[in-house]
Amino acid sequence: METITVSIVQDDDIYISHCLDYDIASQGCTKQEAIDNIKEAVSLFLEVASPKEIQSRLERRGQPN
Repeated sequence: METITVSIVQDDDIYISHCLDYDIASQGCTKQEAIDNIKEAVSLFLEVASPKEIQSRLERRGQPN
């Protein structure tokens, strides 16, 4: 299993999760739900994205959009 870097912030009554490695975001009503949802979102991205798209996102990480 690959390790990813995720940021989680609370915004009022929801938690927003952001995978910094692939620039993917999700949310949940609880912190755990936000974690579970970002794991699923990243997993789905990795299933359908081309190797070129994956590499491109990894190369862009940390750069401003």
